Amino acid sequence: MKTHLEIQNFAQEHIEDALQIYNYYIENSTATFSIEPIGPNAMEKLAFSGLERFPAFVLLVEGKVVGYSLLNRYKPREAYDKTAEVTIYIAQEHLKKGYGQQALEHLINQAKRHDFHALLAVICQENTGSLRLFEKNGFFQCAHFKEVGEKFNRVLDVVVYERILS
Repeated sequence: MKTHLEIQNFAQEHIEDALQIYNYYIENSTATFSIEPIGPNAMEKLAFSGLERFPAFVLLVEGKVVGYSLLNRYKPREAYDKTAEVTIYIAQEHLKKGYGQQALEHLINQAKRHDFHALLAVICQENTGSLRLFEKNGFFQCAHFKEVGEKFNRVLDVVVYERILS
């Protein structure tokens, strides 16, 4: 039996749950290049841009937060107003259940609704699960930055995947 995933707007009450998910990835993976765990204020800044066009969402299963997703501003210059960066984090224990796929479909629909033209995903090259997710959803690799991040005493590559919406 497949569990139903509900996607809601990110609210203040979701900060702690999202923080636990994100801090897990900070401490245990290269999914983020943050090194030190963050606190509630930093999570608030990530989740609430203050701009309606850049919403954040939580992924809920039976009322429990299993992940979060957001559209981020790519750069704060007017020429980039039709471009957004996509971010998705799924709690480790809920991976491989299709939640990332549902979250990405939702973000794509939100981006279309807000009249974005291009979406970008910035991914550590060794994160093959994320690479596959974006590839199967029409994203293509548009950039490869070699040895730009260092984490866990390793120098890492970052790739950027893009999808044109119109």
